[in-house]
Amino acid sequence: MKDVKEKRIIITGAGGFIGSQLVTKLLSLGYSNIVTIDRNLVNLKTLKNVRGLFSDEKVLQETLKKDDLVIHVACSSNPSISEQNIKEDIEENIIGSVKLMQICVQKKIDKFIYISSGGVVYGNCGAKKIKENDETSPISFHGAMKLSVENYLKVFSYLYGLKYVIIRPSNPYGRKSESKRKQGLIDIFLKKIKNEEKLEIWGDGEVVRDFIYIEDLVELIIKTFDSEIKNEILNAGTGVGTSINNFLDLVRKLTKKSIKVKYFKKRNFDVSYNVLDVKKAEKMLNWKPNKNLKRNIEKILQE
Repeated sequence: MKDVKEKRIIITGAGGFIGSQLVTKLLSLGYSNIVTIDRNLVNLKTLKNVRGLFSDEKVLQETLKKDDLVIHVACSSNPSISEQNIKEDIEENIIGSVKLMQICVQKKIDKFIYISSGGVVYGNCGAKKIKENDETSPISFHGAMKLSVENYLKVFSYLYGLKYVIIRPSNPYGRKSESKRKQGLIDIFLKKIKNEEKLEIWGDGEVVRDFIYIEDLVELIIKTFDSEIKNEILNAGTGVGTSINNFLDLVRKLTKKSIKVKYFKKRNFDVSYNVLDVKKAEKMLNWKPNKNLKRNIEKILQE
């Protein structure tokens, strides 16, 4: 059996936050046979970069090979963008992902790992830790899109034997580089606080989120393809909830800064409480996320 480090690993969206951190970690661990598919060239000369969309059938036909491991991270939208461009979101992310799955089946790839979203696919589940088998009832178009891709993947598995792992991250943070995308509450807020800019909060700041450090999310992704698990859904969070206001109180204590905040009317597509139960991933993959938000924020502030 071929060692996993020798397998070809195809990563869509390697230029984004999660994708770039995943690539960096894989290279540090000695994975060398990595191919990226991204609309922009990834700035790492040690990789084979394919410039193009993950939905481009010509690019996929020329790139994918038998027994490849495909990690589908790419997504052209976030909750706010999905609301504004529903048709484009469907065409790029649902239809595009289906095209990718079709060619993965044709090429007989080894496994398909999809990075979904534990923050939006469940919807409003009340003030409890959400398990993978809890009802999925998204209240945003972004959540509907992510869940649709998951469902298509399950059908491709049932009909054609495509092996998959679906990972549902909560709210990743820990960006080490500037990003133009307005996504990632902690990273956006820390940047604005550093620049002494006013923060914008939709609602009263009492919504609760499960914040997962990017290094822990990347570790879980790697564990999924470094193992034999297949056809599973895994939450990726900490199981610890933090309100936006509590996060701001923490940053005030750490920075000794006065933080300016402007509150806006709550958006109807924002869930009130989202904390994930991660016992399944902990048990199946011996994975232990770092739950110390304070220590991680301190680390980021020192960089």
